[in-house]
Amino acid sequence: MGFFLASKLRKASNTVAIEKKRDELRSDFEEFEQFSKSDELKQFNELELLVLSDEFKRNKKMIESKSFKRSELYQEERAFKKYQQSKKFKTYFRLKDSSELSTFNLVEESKDLERFKELEALMKSSKLNKKENAEEISEYKRLKSSARLKEYFKFKKSKALKIYNEVDKSSDLQKYYQLEERISSEEFKEEKAFLLDKKRFEKTEDFKKLQEYNSLKSSEKFVKHFKLKDKNPFEEIKKWELTFAEEFDTGNLDTNKWITRYYWGDKLMDKGYSLDSDLHTFTDGENVKVSGSSACLLAKKESKEGLVWNPKLGFVPKSFDYTSAIINTGDSFRQKFGRFEAKIKVKNPAQVQNSFWMVADKSLPHIDIFKTFNGGKIMNANFWGSENSPQKSEFKVKGIDLSKGYFIYSLDWSANELVWKINDVPVKTQTTGIPQDPMYLNFSLAVKEARNDLNAEMEIDWIRCYQRK
Repeated sequence: MGFFLASKLRKASNTVAIEKKRDELRSDFEEFEQFSKSDELKQFNELELLVLSDEFKRNKKMIESKSFKRSELYQEERAFKKYQQSKKFKTYFRLKDSSELSTFNLVEESKDLERFKELEALMKSSKLNKKENAEEISEYKRLKSSARLKEYFKFKKSKALKIYNEVDKSSDLQKYYQLEERISSEEFKEEKAFLLDKKRFEKTEDFKKLQEYNSLKSSEKFVKHFKLKDKNPFEEIKKWELTFAEEFDTGNLDTNKWITRYYWGDKLMDKGYSLDSDLHTFTDGENVKVSGSSACLLAKKESKEGLVWNPKLGFVPKSFDYTSAIINTGDSFRQKFGRFEAKIKVKNPAQVQNSFWMVADKSLPHIDIFKTFNGGKIMNANFWGSENSPQKSEFKVKGIDLSKGYFIYSLDWSANELVWKINDVPVKTQTTGIPQDPMYLNFSLAVKEARNDLNAEMEIDWIRCYQRK
C-alpha cells in the first residue's frame, strides 16, 4: 500500500498541471452556471422545443411533400388552358377583336342596313306596286347586291358568329376571366413557383429557425455547454461552498484576517510567546513577507528577547538565537467540518519544522494537515482526548520531493472522518478521534535544532476553505 501511494504521489507531483486542471474545471463550472441562466440558452431551448416538436416535423414534411400537380393551383391552370384550347374559345377570341366583327357591328348599326330592311319589308308587302315603287325596287336591288351587305348577311349566318354569341353570353366566359385574373396574379405566380421549387422548405420561416437552431447547436459555446452537461464533471464542486480565501494579493498581510502570534498569547497578554521546546521566538510580523501574490514565513538566525511558556513557571523571559513566524485565523475564522487546503512551498525543510495545522480553543483537538520533521520528511497527525489523557495518530508520507516546489495540502473533515490529501491524492483516512469543535488555521515554522546556516522559508501561494452545501 505504501509503495502504491508513493507511486501515485510521484505521478501527482506536477502541481502546476493539477492546479491548471482545477482552475479550468472551476472556470468551466462558473461559465457553465452563468450560461445555464443566460437568455441565450433560454432562447435556444425555446427554439429546440419548437424545431423538435411533432407539429414542426409534420409541417416540414407537409411542405416538402407538396406538389404543384396535386394542388388546387394546378387544377385552376389546367381548367384555364382547357378553355384556351377549346375550339369555341379560340373562335370567340379570334372574332372578338377582329375587323370582321368590327365591320359587322358597324353595318349592324348603319343606315344602309336599316334602309335595306325597310325596303325588304316593302318587297314582301302586298302593297308593293311595280310602277309606283319602281324607284324603291331599284334602290332595294342596289343595296341587296352591295358587297358590304352581302358580306354582312353571310357573316350573320356563319357558325363562327353563332359560337361567338353563345360564348359571349355564357357563364364559362365569366369563369374564364376569373381564372385568367387568378393565374396572372402575383400571388398565384409566387405560390406556383414555391410548389415547383424542390428546395421550397428552404424558403420558409421554419427553415430559418431550423438553420438558426443547427448553427447554435454546432457553435463552440453550445457544444462545450452540452458536452459538460452530458459529462457532468461538477458534482464535487457543487458539494462545496467557499467560506474563507486568502490570495495574498494586496502586498501586505491582512491584519483583519491574521494574527502573528499564538492566539492565546495575543488575547491574554497582547504578546507573543514560544513553547519550552522551541529555539525561536515569533516576531510580530517582521518574519512575514507578502509580495507577488504569496506570503513568505521566514526563520532566521538572529538574537531576540521573548517569552517562553514553562508549565511550572508560566511565561518567563528568554533570550533566543533564532526568530521565526506564525500566522493564524484565531480571531477571524473558525469552522467545524469542511475542506481546508493551502498551496505551500518550503525551502530547506530539513532545517525547521514547517506546519500547516488546525487547533480549537484548547491545545486539543489539534490536526497537522502538513508538517515536516527529521530532515525534511512529512509526518501528519491528529491529536485528541484531554491534556491528562491525550491520544494521537501520526503517519508518514512518502513519495513527495519537497524540492520540486509547490504542493497543495488538503484536509476533508466530516463528522465521522478525516481525509488528508496532497495534490488531490488521498494519503490517509481516519475515522477515530474526529474533532467536533470549530477550529482555526495556523501556519508556522519552528526551530527545533541549533544551526549556524539557518535559511528556511515557508511560502504560501493561497489558502481556501469550504463547507458542505
